Amino acid sequence: MGGFAEGGTVMTPDMFIHIGVNEIIFLLALGFFGGMLSGFIGSGGAFVLTPGMMSIGVHGPIAVASNMCHKFPKAMIGAWRRKKVGHLDVKLALLMAISAIFGVQVGIQVQKRILELLGPTGTNLYVSIAFLIVLPTVTAILIRDILKARKYGIEDTEPEFAKKLEKKFKVPPMIKFDVAGRTQSLWLTIPLGFATGFLAATIAVGGFIGVPSMIYVIGASSAVASGTELGIAFVMGSTGTFTWAYLMGAVDLRLTTLILAGSLIGVQIGAVGTTYVRQYYIKLAMAVVMSIVTISRALAVPGYLVKLGWISVDQGIIDLLDSLVFPVMVVAMVSVTPIVLVPMLNVRKELRRYGVLEKAVAKAEHEVGGLLRRLVIFGILTGVNYYLLFRDPNAWPYFVTSIPHAGPFMSVVLTLGLIAVAIYWSIIYGSFAHNLLDLVNLTALKDEVAKRIAKEGYDGLRSWAESVSAKTDSRTV
Repeated sequence: MGGFAEGGTVMTPDMFIHIGVNEIIFLLALGFFGGMLSGFIGSGGAFVLTPGMMSIGVHGPIAVASNMCHKFPKAMIGAWRRKKVGHLDVKLALLMAISAIFGVQVGIQVQKRILELLGPTGTNLYVSIAFLIVLPTVTAILIRDILKARKYGIEDTEPEFAKKLEKKFKVPPMIKFDVAGRTQSLWLTIPLGFATGFLAATIAVGGFIGVPSMIYVIGASSAVASGTELGIAFVMGSTGTFTWAYLMGAVDLRLTTLILAGSLIGVQIGAVGTTYVRQYYIKLAMAVVMSIVTISRALAVPGYLVKLGWISVDQGIIDLLDSLVFPVMVVAMVSVTPIVLVPMLNVRKELRRYGVLEKAVAKAEHEVGGLLRRLVIFGILTGVNYYLLFRDPNAWPYFVTSIPHAGPFMSVVLTLGLIAVAIYWSIIYGSFAHNLLDLVNLTALKDEVAKRIAKEGYDGLRSWAESVSAKTDSRTV
């Protein structure tokens, strides 16, 4: 390995997986489904992406670091889309992001310490155990709210605890969050932001703390909480990527860019999909996918425990459990499609039946000719980028693991260059994805229509469509 450290607290080139055709296909699909879910629920989608990468042999720290690198440019694109539909509270995002930065740094140090003590298998176990604690807990809370919302036929459950805090916890300074529609103490955002950052850095899943905390503590709606989380994820992901690369050389840009290729299309579909459903449906999507991912990670835990020598289990049983990890993750990925697309297709079908689809959806930003030109330009640039990255399969692992061994100044320069490349890549491919979706006219519902669906469901949609159709008919006569 020459000048590379052997084991210890930094990655070595041999820790990075070989990426062949099968891995490329899987990572593209993983990115698409994870991105769709991310845009829909506002989380970075790491509870699908991180275990998904681990299911094909990626070590825990590399999976977490690469997902963080993928998260922040994708979150930048998703946050922009969600702001356009009024689902991003910029003030709340900035305040929580400040303390989240500190949480990210502490979380990375925890991962680093576990790697020192137990090696890659220990970090894999740590990530998996964290998922098994966080996912079922959040799922139980979400299911409770879903059942309550469906029982009473309401848009979403009211955050009663948040309302009580707004009345009783008036420690100054009090901040008015215009988009969230609440006025809360600044001191609530600090621990919530720190916890979000810590969890994001340790298992690459900050949205599990960020989104529920904004719903149940701050009092934001599910849509605003999920949109605001994307803004926070951008800040956490960029600072976290810097630390992972600078200290440990753990960012695999090959994984990052392949996931981005799928996710930057998926995230925009997911963000658009939020305008087609009632708010509690976003929680339903989270609960379904989290439940399946929990099973996948639980199946992997015995194998890690055996490798560490902590338990003794028949190897045949371990092989059977390990063989199920990947298929269960595939089920989790595929389950995203009907959750997001079925409501969207049903609503568009209903609007088309009334002849008001064009009046209900936002218009594409450019004409067809302009869209095609942009598709060709950004498509060519994307192809060139992938060729340069993958022409030598060993180049990236050797480059990124050299960063922690360079001098402090050069390490900073190389790490900032890595972040700049990730942003550049997301802008180029994000522009391609955005123009592609505009070309097929897969756009969000107008605000007035989305609000009718959110409050009244399909009944509200039909009444709006009937009123618009009647006005059109009267003008024709």
